[in-house]
Amino acid sequence: MYLRSSLVPLLVLLVAFQSPGDSFRKHYETAEARRTAGDLAGAEAAYREILADAYHKLGRSYTAQADYSASVAALEAAALYRPDSVELLVELSIACFHAEQYQKGIEPLKRALARDPQSVAARHMLGKTFFMLGEFEKAVAELESALKLAPKDYDAAYTLGLAHLKRREFQSAKQIYDRMIEQLGDRPQLRVLIGRAYRETGFLAEAIEEFKKAARLDPKFPRVHYYLGLTYLLKDGAARLPDAAEEFRIELAANPEEFFANYYLGIVHTIERKWAASLGFLQKAAALQPDNPDPYFYLGQAYQGLERHAEAIEAFRKAIALNPSLRHNDYQVTNAHYRLGQSLVKIGRKDEGERELKIAADLKTKAFKRDEAKVDAFVNAADLKGQNKFPELVSQAGGIVAESKRPSAKASEALKNESAFFVKLIATAHNNIGMLRAERRDFRAAAEQFGHAARWNPSHQGIDYNLGLAHFKSEAYKDAIAPLERELKANRSNLSARQLLGLSYFMTDDYAKASPLLTEVVAAKPSEAALYYPLALSLSKQGKTDAAARVVKQMIAMGGNTPQIHILLGQAYYEQGDATRALAELQTALSLDARAPLAHFYAGLIHLKTGKHDEATREFEAELALNPSDVQTRYHLAYVLLARQETTRGLKLMREVVEAMPDLADARFELGKTLLQQGDTRGAIESLELAARLAPEQAHVHYQLGRAYLAAGRKPEGERHLEISRQLKEKARTGSSSGTNSSNQPNR
Repeated sequence: MYLRSSLVPLLVLLVAFQSPGDSFRKHYETAEARRTAGDLAGAEAAYREILADAYHKLGRSYTAQADYSASVAALEAAALYRPDSVELLVELSIACFHAEQYQKGIEPLKRALARDPQSVAARHMLGKTFFMLGEFEKAVAELESALKLAPKDYDAAYTLGLAHLKRREFQSAKQIYDRMIEQLGDRPQLRVLIGRAYRETGFLAEAIEEFKKAARLDPKFPRVHYYLGLTYLLKDGAARLPDAAEEFRIELAANPEEFFANYYLGIVHTIERKWAASLGFLQKAAALQPDNPDPYFYLGQAYQGLERHAEAIEAFRKAIALNPSLRHNDYQVTNAHYRLGQSLVKIGRKDEGERELKIAADLKTKAFKRDEAKVDAFVNAADLKGQNKFPELVSQAGGIVAESKRPSAKASEALKNESAFFVKLIATAHNNIGMLRAERRDFRAAAEQFGHAARWNPSHQGIDYNLGLAHFKSEAYKDAIAPLERELKANRSNLSARQLLGLSYFMTDDYAKASPLLTEVVAAKPSEAALYYPLALSLSKQGKTDAAARVVKQMIAMGGNTPQIHILLGQAYYEQGDATRALAELQTALSLDARAPLAHFYAGLIHLKTGKHDEATREFEAELALNPSDVQTRYHLAYVLLARQETTRGLKLMREVVEAMPDLADARFELGKTLLQQGDTRGAIESLELAARLAPEQAHVHYQLGRAYLAAGRKPEGERHLEISRQLKEKARTGSSSGTNSSNQPNR
């Protein structure tokens, strides 16, 4: 069985994407030259250079597309290959910042500053990150450091002003903003930015003055009148509805396609119950942002006010379908369901209406009481009369700090093509490194590389087969199953994958799945004697003795006097209770091949069952010497050592078993029982609790856990588990449940 190479596909990929591929061609040619010369480590180093560059450029591409979570993943991978790149670490922190993973973004910035304490970009981003985390004192310190290094970094200066405002240090912020006006000129866009900073930190009167100054400088400057009108409402509430409406109208006269002006003017008319007047503005807002649930929500209210319930139903359904989360706009979706239910009832669709009303009631219970009060105030126009607040549908100060631009449709398409190229390049490079590792017989590392390739490009040709084979070769049979299943689903004719999957099922004791696959492979490869043994044993384990016997006959006919035949016969005699003949067959197998796998293991099980602990220990030791990674052999050796009171080594081995197989209930039980005997009550409880969760029907587990609780002074819990143990034993006695410990039973 061979790995599927993709060295040629990488060359094809570089040709297909000539422009971005040029920067990778030299590394590829170097890698191939070194591989041909037998320098596999050198070839891998060249491929790693490809990965470092490709991951970095992919991260930048995702950042440009505003896909920040994907950018974080790509740049984190790039940083593994270029851990000393300050530029890369800062870019990673920016991606974390925009992905709202602020805490995560601090670590790469600290690494960057450790390498370059004078990095303005790192200081700046660390200040912004602390700002978003609400650590304004730290933000001020970092931003001031950035400004000392780069006095004309106006972005840092603006954020520093915001940090001062958050700390209620108005004069400090004003000095910064006045200095920016002096240096950059008194321009409307700068006045608007300063006004937004004041507004979104609660300095509303100051914000109004800044917006007025911006309007005087340029009455048609985009959004200036919208900001002014909204701030009137935020400051004085419903009392300024006429003033706000006038500002929104002025905005629309200059910028008729402005979403927020249309949207808020529609809301103002909704609050005033001028339903007909609100319709046009809300319809325009919905047309401008068809994927935004908010205009549809208010549009539905306007239709309800006009008794146009069919149209209200359609609007509310859109608002619900587009709603991003339960908390969006103070649980707006709860009220959308409620109002939808009202309209459905109004037109006689009572059952549907009551379902919606019930959904609204259920959603409402998930909200905190204070949030419910805000929802009611938000949607009930009558409740707004006389209030001094307007619904806060604006971002907080962090919104200004974290703003980012999305690319145009044309640029977005180009970026998607670019990132698709890098993804394929990364997957191919990882696959090729996996091939190089496999050539060096380092299958664990090969599997890791194939896994990276599969994660980035699951459709990469042959990757599931390569990953499954590498896991199989490294004896990680459980991990091999999923990729081999995917490979067979995509390529039913892959006989090698079928064989590997069947053997993986066998090695993980899933005999029901192993036998049909191995039957098919044996039929296709009747001369491959090594397949008969796992097939025969799989059938035997399922109680299909006649079918197993036929396979044994085929084994004898094909393979003659092989160790596998005698191991299989020994297993059969063991299951029939004939220990003497079973041991004789196993001894014959070992005389034919002293390294025959499982012969010592089964001999050890037989001696363990007959109480011959010295002999069992010797056999398990021999099996483990041949196969050091065999967890089942390690478990049984640990078990018998503990039975022989060789506690120190027994405990060490049992801990290793638990680490390798955390879900093995028997190992958890034996470890807990031994710790209890040694007086380690806390450790015993921890292990036995896990055993009880993994094997809740085992009476002996609850018994030992009960004893451990009693030893720890936890009498009620101890008595409860002792009672559970008693009940389970009674069920076992009457035949309702086995309740037996399978620790001494073979698991192969």
